[in-house]
Amino acid sequence: MLLTLSLTLASCSSDSINSEQTNQKEATTKASSAITQGLKSIRDRVLNDINYGGKINYSSKEGVVFYTKSKTNIVIPPHSIQTKDGKEVDGAIEIDYIEIFNKSKMAVANKPTMGLIGGQKGLLVTGGEFYLDIRHNGEQVVIVNPIKVNISAFNSKADPTGMVLWNGDINGDDNLTWIPAQPTDLIFENDGTIFGGREGGDMYDVLISNSSSFGWCNIDRLINFPGTKTKIGVIPPAGFNHTNSSVYLAVAGENNMLAQFDVFNSGTNTFEEHTGLVPIGLKIHVIFVAEVNGNYVYSILSTTVGNNAIYTIPASSLITTTSYNQVEAAINALP
Repeated sequence: MLLTLSLTLASCSSDSINSEQTNQKEATTKASSAITQGLKSIRDRVLNDINYGGKINYSSKEGVVFYTKSKTNIVIPPHSIQTKDGKEVDGAIEIDYIEIFNKSKMAVANKPTMGLIGGQKGLLVTGGEFYLDIRHNGEQVVIVNPIKVNISAFNSKADPTGMVLWNGDINGDDNLTWIPAQPTDLIFENDGTIFGGREGGDMYDVLISNSSSFGWCNIDRLINFPGTKTKIGVIPPAGFNHTNSSVYLAVAGENNMLAQFDVFNSGTNTFEEHTGLVPIGLKIHVIFVAEVNGNYVYSILSTTVGNNAIYTIPASSLITTTSYNQVEAAINALP
């Protein structure tokens, strides 16, 4: 990414990771009232399980480095965080940190790679989605000097050349859209080995300069498949709609991207997309994920994209499981 690239809009959405944090972030969290509590709960279960954060003591004079289980490290330099009333932080801080790199985890957590540019949504290929939040005495800290997140580039198999930073926005349907990050808030520390396409680099070094960039952020680039694009739709089984289910589109052979049919047409009971994302003739997998009585219910339809095609998920194809790992395994097994 060239740091001179002009990026626009938005900040990360700091949606809560667990019920304890809900009240703490009530003022900034986007409501998810349009989805059932059951669907939200099974997604939150995934996010709780892959939260690699924890507690650590921070010294305003010495700073601290937090090493996650995923081999990412979060560097919080001296005099870089304060309380909301302007006091330097000293003592215990609590860190939430989540990383997602592949389409199976994106599907069970509802974190697809859909980017918004010029009012149009496009499909992104990711070098990693990440969530970060830092609190002191239960209150989110204020960043006054940049903190750094060092993410291993080897966690994603995607080519990192040309990737840029995005902030996440979560709407009332609990759906995530990625928006280009403002370089004053979120930048790569340098353009060197990884982003210039040269050999030798193994880390994404991301500087976070503003507390508004806490929440969901992303390292991605737009991908455009050649051919004539077409809109397609998906009809869910009876009893399912956007409040208790989601439908995703995976491209055959691509692990680091996942599109979402994030428009629901109640008149036709059809999940749709905003614009034609994929071309006619492309091999895809339509992934249906829902919640019933606290369980995951899923179905996968593999097909070739037809012109303005409407695909139906048969009720007979639904599989119920108590484990999201089973859903992930089914997605990971796709060609």
